[in-house]
Amino acid sequence: MNRPSRTKIDRKKGIIYVLISWVFFTTMIALSRIAIEKTSVPVVLLFQNLISLLIITPWMIRKGKKSLYLSKIRAIIIRTLAGYLCYVFIFLAVQRISLVNTVLLSNSAPLFIPLIIWIWRGVKINKGLWMGILIGFFGIAFILRPTGQLINVGALFGLGAAICISISAIAKRRLVKTEPVLTILFYYFLIGTLLSIPFSYETWKTLDKGTLLLLCSIGLLFVCGQFFFSNAFKYEKPSFLSSFSYSAVIYGALLQWIIWGNFPDWCTIMGIVVVCIGGILTITHGKEIPSGEKNRSSRR
Repeated sequence: MNRPSRTKIDRKKGIIYVLISWVFFTTMIALSRIAIEKTSVPVVLLFQNLISLLIITPWMIRKGKKSLYLSKIRAIIIRTLAGYLCYVFIFLAVQRISLVNTVLLSNSAPLFIPLIIWIWRGVKINKGLWMGILIGFFGIAFILRPTGQLINVGALFGLGAAICISISAIAKRRLVKTEPVLTILFYYFLIGTLLSIPFSYETWKTLDKGTLLLLCSIGLLFVCGQFFFSNAFKYEKPSFLSSFSYSAVIYGALLQWIIWGNFPDWCTIMGIVVVCIGGILTITHGKEIPSGEKNRSSRR
């Protein structure tokens, strides 16, 4: 009996980890919509990162000083800032548009990854990629049209989140090849906490027990999601795994129905399908680095 290859096993792990991570992330985004009604976006971001930092610090202490060492400082800064801004945009978007539209737009990252790689690393976009990108953007326009506006502030925040996710995913893929996942997460949570403190101070309000519990739950969900999401990139490249982030749209539709009693209409569902088709076409026609580019890089 033939055993599955290491590559196939790793790919399955990557897919499973991404699917699990978006259960945590989507639930966290849904809870943030409730929490921001009682407090502010900076306070939610503070608890999101601070609770995660407190959870992960004991593991860092156990591993000793060597766990703090980083060989790719530039990549960790890019990954951290992009990841932080991603959730700033997501939390702002979910206050203005539905949970489903928020997770759909923020997870249109596969449409942006080829563009980011083209700008960042000079990798050309082929015809198949352009087709997928154009179909995906048509789906985005279609899903927003029933609101009476082709684009709005909430949608712009959602698309901003997608761009940040693309940058973060590419940087994260580079990091996990050499850096321990816990170290990457530790610096992410530490920098995110430090960035949130001054903004939280300006908007701070007394928190009741219910809101405090809600904020702590957001932090717990965040650290769990980040752990699974970061580990996924040890097994596969972001251009492949990004397609499975569309599972968040399904989770979002279910949560929107359970919490708020709203289910996407047929126009929204059709838009979701078109965006997913565009994203999958982009992924299947795309490569992070053409073979020739790999060969040139290996000689340097």
